[in-house]
Amino acid sequence: MQRSVLTATLTLLGWSLVAQPVYPITFNVDSVTHPNPVVKGVWKSIGNSYLLDATGEKIILYSTTSQHCYTEKNDYLSGLLNSSAPFSINSAKDTLSIFLHDFGEKTRNLQSENKYYRLPDLPKNCKPLTAQQLADQEFLFELYWLTLRENYANTTERQLNWNEIYLEYRPKISSLSTKYDLFDVMGQIVTLTRDQHTKIIRSDGETKQYRGEPSSRLLRQSFERQDSIKTYDEYIDKFFSISYQHISNDLLNGKGKKVADGKLEWGDITPTIGYIHIHAFTRFTDNALPRKQHIDTLDFHMQEIMKVFQNKKAVIVDVSFNFGGYDAAGLTIAGYFTKKEYEAYTVYRYQQGKLYQGSIFKVMPAPIYNFTGPVFLLTTDISRSAAESFAMQMKVLPNVTMVGTNTLGILSNMLNKSIGEFVLTLSHEKYITPKGKTYEVSGVDVDIPLEVFTRENMFNGHRDAVRKIVEMIERKSDK
Repeated sequence: MQRSVLTATLTLLGWSLVAQPVYPITFNVDSVTHPNPVVKGVWKSIGNSYLLDATGEKIILYSTTSQHCYTEKNDYLSGLLNSSAPFSINSAKDTLSIFLHDFGEKTRNLQSENKYYRLPDLPKNCKPLTAQQLADQEFLFELYWLTLRENYANTTERQLNWNEIYLEYRPKISSLSTKYDLFDVMGQIVTLTRDQHTKIIRSDGETKQYRGEPSSRLLRQSFERQDSIKTYDEYIDKFFSISYQHISNDLLNGKGKKVADGKLEWGDITPTIGYIHIHAFTRFTDNALPRKQHIDTLDFHMQEIMKVFQNKKAVIVDVSFNFGGYDAAGLTIAGYFTKKEYEAYTVYRYQQGKLYQGSIFKVMPAPIYNFTGPVFLLTTDISRSAAESFAMQMKVLPNVTMVGTNTLGILSNMLNKSIGEFVLTLSHEKYITPKGKTYEVSGVDVDIPLEVFTRENMFNGHRDAVRKIVEMIERKSDK
């Protein structure tokens, strides 16, 4: 019976759950938190290489590979599973969907669904790593390499060969290697991916990852052509500081408003053209508050903005300096620029050689103050992660024109795996449009190419690019 469930589950790209309410995954009895009785049991994920043991007083999270099953040290994820993560379960009680955040009636629409199937028992090899394993750098290297090989979704796009990587780097770790040697070798491997979502983090926070998007190389070259600022870090700070000053003082003439904990800055560039700079897709209020309150805060301010912009002839939305956040924020904002529903992309998760279909993300119209006039979305290669999924969401809207340069090309959420005392994050997803297109590596492409940053004009390039978009809008409206 269990084998037939497993076969049916793994051969399908997805499943349909019976429509039903979404419940919190835990409940309180005598002030002690226990797993909800409906989810009692052992559950194996599809696409995340996790296993949940909900047979005791709390849910225990395990990470798995084809050869391992060990207690996962992920306090954030374990905390959500044991406190507030909503879930739904099918009528046969053999497949489970977990959502990490409670967005009320929008819970399913604003985040990925995490799918699990029931196991009869906890596999016998599911145990905490032993002290001997934790001190064995060769064992940890094998675990690290296998985790990457079995979960990294963009091997082809990044031109990686995991077997060749193993043959080159495995001999560098021996029984005499220290944890510092291992960290160095793991850092060399994540750098090979050229993927800034894939990194290795030491217990003291030191991180190794690829760094080198085009704009940062241009900024480095610009730094090397001057001698007034002595360190590159100071030069980076000045670059962002001046660029942000240009938004507030030059583009918005000192009359803009900063809201949502400074993540949105908006106002009029001209009396007929509105402007919104989205600094980040995260932390719109006190970070200790649940994510739903962050989205509610964002919604409140977007209604305020879009009410003012109703009669504008065009709106510029700017994510030039946006380092990401979470997709729920982008979907919330994109909904204000349409009165119709549009499918943006489907998220697929990679696990042991197969892609499994996850959630289909749609841009759903906001209830009020929708702007369906011309919208110009400005992107650069600094725009990354959730800024890129936002670009995909906006790109499907017929009134949106993308201007600037391609986004960075790191769209996947980060899958977190503990490797001894280290934490590995990796890209385990593909975001695929209804037409089958992906933007990993290439970044989301623009409709109108516009150079934003050049070596000779790093500090004024963004301001000048926005002004050129204003000129485009004015020329079109004059015709």
